[in-house]
Amino acid sequence: RLLVLIRLAVLGLFLTWRIKHKNEDAMWLWGMSVVCELWFGFSWILDQLPKLCPVNRATDLAVLKDKFETPTPSNPNGRSDLPGLDIYVSTADPEKEPPLTTANTILSILAADYPVEKLSCYVSDDGGALLTFEAMAEAASFANMWVPFCRKHGIEPRNPESYFSLKRDPYKNKVRSDFVKDRRRIKREYDEFKVRINGLPDSIRRRSDAYHAREEIKAMKRQREAALDDAVETVKIAKATWMADGTHWPGTWIQPSAEHTRGDHAGIIQ
Repeated sequence: RLLVLIRLAVLGLFLTWRIKHKNEDAMWLWGMSVVCELWFGFSWILDQLPKLCPVNRATDLAVLKDKFETPTPSNPNGRSDLPGLDIYVSTADPEKEPPLTTANTILSILAADYPVEKLSCYVSDDGGALLTFEAMAEAASFANMWVPFCRKHGIEPRNPESYFSLKRDPYKNKVRSDFVKDRRRIKREYDEFKVRINGLPDSIRRRSDAYHAREEIKAMKRQREAALDDAVETVKIAKATWMADGTHWPGTWIQPSAEHTRGDHAGIIQ
C-alpha cells in the first residue's frame, strides 16, 4: 500500500507539471498527450483500488454441505443438490505421457470430495492406443479400493503416487484404529497396480505376437488346402494388435497398418 501511495503522489506531481508546462508550438500534440496520460493515470488508479483493500475468499465446505445436502421437504433424504461435473482428461501418446501418470490423474479425480453420483471422468486418447485403454481399465479397477480409502480417512493428496511419496508421517492426526491396516493394504495393492501398469507394454506385445503366429498358421493351412499339390508361397499378413478377448484392437496398432495408424483409426467409445 505504501508503494501505491508513493506512485500515486509521483503520478500527481508529473501530471501537474505536464499541465502547467504547455508547448506553445504544438498545442494540439500537447493536448492529445496530456489527455492520454490522464486516461492512463485514471486507469492505473482503478486497477490499484482492489489492492488497497483486498478480499480473500475461501471455500467453507461445512456451509456447502449444509446448503446442498441438508434434508428439506423437497429433498427428504438429503441427496446432494450440487451440480454434476464432467471432467475430461486428454492424452495422445503413451510413450510421452506414461500411462501410470494418466492413471494417477484419473484416480485423484475420482477420489475428489464430491458426491459420487455427480462426478464423471472421461479420457480422450487421440492416439487410440491399446496401452492407454488397458491402463485405464486397471485404474478403474484400483479405484474401487482407492476411492473408499480416501473418503473414509480423508486422504490428502488424493493422487496415490504423491500420497505414498510424502516425507511426513502418514499416521499423524489419524484417529481411526483401522487406518494403519487399511493403509498397508492399499499400499500393497498400489505397488501391485504399478507392476501391472508397467508390465502392460510387454503383455500386449506378447499377446499380439501369439495371436499373430496363430493367424499365420491358420492362413498357411488354408492356403495349403486351396493349393493342394501346387507350391505354397510364404503367407504374410498384417501384424495386428490384439485385445485380451481375442479381437483386433480398432485403434492404433503397435505396427501401424491401413486404418490403424495414429491419424487414421476407428472411433472408440467405451
